[in-house]
Amino acid sequence: MKKLIALAALAWAGLSAASAAEPPQCKQQTVEKSVVEMCLLPGAAFQHDLYTLKADKVLIFALVDDYSENVVLEHTIPEGLSMEFPLSKQGEKTVQIRGGCVPVSKDGAEVARVCNFFWGKHQVVKDVRFEFN
Repeated sequence: MKKLIALAALAWAGLSAASAAEPPQCKQQTVEKSVVEMCLLPGAAFQHDLYTLKADKVLIFALVDDYSENVVLEHTIPEGLSMEFPLSKQGEKTVQIRGGCVPVSKDGAEVARVCNFFWGKHQVVKDVRFEFN
């Protein structure tokens, strides 16, 4: 019974923290017939924010703010038939997603992040700015 009460208390605390956060901020861009969506999922007060990148509604990554500034992901395309994102098909054996969401400061405080990402030779996120309240 004590375990059940403890689990219920933890679940309530988690829901309370999640409901204290603001709704996600998302921005979309179309690149080479793919819809790319960059989102900021704000954390509750004094919690980390989460940045996500989706391509054609498929989650590519989710990164906590501390690790979103300098990102490099590399994919080697296998030989033969394979399921690949259209943006990965650029004629090379490997493709990289690289870029980041860098902080913008004013008067010593972080007031925004600006995100730029390239998927191979295509810029899929261009100057997406998330303002903090």
